[in-house]
Amino acid sequence: MAADLVASWRSGGMPPSSKTQAGLRTQAESLGSRASARPEHVGWTMVTIVSEYWRERLRSGTPGRRLLLLPDCPYGATEKSRREGDAQSRGSGDVPQVCGPSCAIATIWSAARQSGWVVESTSQAVRAIGSLLTGQYDGVLGVAKLRDLEKAFAMLPAFSLPIAAVPFEPIGFAGVPFGNRSCSCADAIPTASIDVEWVLGLLGVAGDSAPVDDYLPLLHEAAEMFTPAALVALEHRLGLSSVLGTGTASQRDFLPLEATAGMAGEFVTRGGKFLRPFIALAAFDAVCADAEPQESNQTKVDDRRLGESLDSASGISRAAIDPVAIRDSVKAAAVAIEIFHKASLVHDDIEDDDQMRYGRPTLHVQHGIPSAINVGDYMLGLGYRIVSALPGIDAITQRDLVAILSAAHLRLAQGQGAELWWRDAGKKRLSPQEAIAIYGLKTSPAFEAAIAMGIRLAGLAVGTAGAIDRYALHVGTGFQMLNDLKDWSGDLENNRRAAGDLLGGRPTLMWALALERLPADDVDCLTNLAAVADQGMASEQAIAEAVAQARRLYEKADVFARAAQLIDQERSHAAAAAATCPFRSLRDVLDFLLDLAVPEQAALSRDVGQ
Repeated sequence: MAADLVASWRSGGMPPSSKTQAGLRTQAESLGSRASARPEHVGWTMVTIVSEYWRERLRSGTPGRRLLLLPDCPYGATEKSRREGDAQSRGSGDVPQVCGPSCAIATIWSAARQSGWVVESTSQAVRAIGSLLTGQYDGVLGVAKLRDLEKAFAMLPAFSLPIAAVPFEPIGFAGVPFGNRSCSCADAIPTASIDVEWVLGLLGVAGDSAPVDDYLPLLHEAAEMFTPAALVALEHRLGLSSVLGTGTASQRDFLPLEATAGMAGEFVTRGGKFLRPFIALAAFDAVCADAEPQESNQTKVDDRRLGESLDSASGISRAAIDPVAIRDSVKAAAVAIEIFHKASLVHDDIEDDDQMRYGRPTLHVQHGIPSAINVGDYMLGLGYRIVSALPGIDAITQRDLVAILSAAHLRLAQGQGAELWWRDAGKKRLSPQEAIAIYGLKTSPAFEAAIAMGIRLAGLAVGTAGAIDRYALHVGTGFQMLNDLKDWSGDLENNRRAAGDLLGGRPTLMWALALERLPADDVDCLTNLAAVADQGMASEQAIAEAVAQARRLYEKADVFARAAQLIDQERSHAAAAAATCPFRSLRDVLDFLLDLAVPEQAALSRDVGQ
């Protein structure tokens, strides 16, 4: 009803009387009367009307300039007080607290950050309103107690600034507090009236063509695979003995022979977006769901039913694949690709000397560089060990999976090696084309491998599904370009300050564009600034001044706008490649992933660096 009311305003104009708090209350009372709602629902309806009014504005906002305020998970907040220091809990104060990788609050958090939202705790609501007034943010979406939302909304004239909200009430259910161990996050979230789909819809994380709620159960399933209990079950199913050390109660209790597996298991279960295992599962399910290939405007396919098609690489009949029987193996393969990803993060953190990962000290900070290197190596071996043990998978398919993963591994190492070589080189020259090529090697292989594994496990040759390699190249490159832009807003989750890539001496598209567009004197100045910022002994004031001056040079070279244009191009190229896929459901997955990794409106940013 609120959406219909706002739609009528767009066609007929908003009545002037509705622009005041009193007028808004009158409209809310009218809607409540029509819905036979109780008087206490008026405040909730007022919030809903305002949220609907700003929905499209918030969805199309600039990355880094939209703020999402999230509450602590109603289950995890109490659980953390019971289990202080638990490996699955994180955050307090300025950031929302979650109960684990499958937490609904964590799902919202990850989806929001992926789409360029800054995420903070609802405890910062009053300060957030002030940030709107001072221009720090262009819009705020809050998930908070209704009375807090009404208080925050009262600070502003109705409909004056883009602010939307989803109310919730953190009450116990059936008289049982959320901290009771018989309860779960899945119970607590709906009982607290946190409508996850509504929040994601207001965030606009998936675009109109692929609603995120269609994939939300699969996103949850992917995250659930990385709980300690799920990993123990996987070990037993594959006949592997404590390879992730998830049975160990605490790192303090490690025996020497348990330490490597224990550290690996702890790191794998810390958290993350779990996007790659989701992609593998979604691709597999989509291929299995497609009963008949659809003809795209770029690729001709025959009209045989998918169930009767042959894998051109191996000659395996698609009809011989039983999706139900092998889905556990698909899930295990999805776990393997996430373990590969986590291994690369351990090594990257060492090479970049990053201090935080998933809101905690990185492994090499916790346990030292030698142990962290060893854990990363161990996880690489473990990933291949899991793939070799997949039940119900024939030898040819396993060979193809190993080829997919090893090719991705080689390209990733090439890209990281190119970045390290540049970082340690005396001259810091870098063309935009070279930066983009490095991105293609570093970021795209994991996306391609996840999609390809899902397709191959469904019994098809990857080449029959369209230009998957080209699609992954542009999605991965656009994703990394967008991260370049976000870098100038900082990284809340990993405790990185703005311009972290500049401070870390990493080659970026932003740097390359600046070198290409600035005169020689400014290039020399930028190089000197980077050297100052990269000095470990430089004072905070010196670093801040260097970053501020570098930002001004970037703005002078129009770097932020140009980078956003290039993101647009990568997104367009990825969309064109996705259109070559002849299978409708798989094409929907590709479109969804593109919207998630490189949101359309996010690419239009011209102000992230400001």
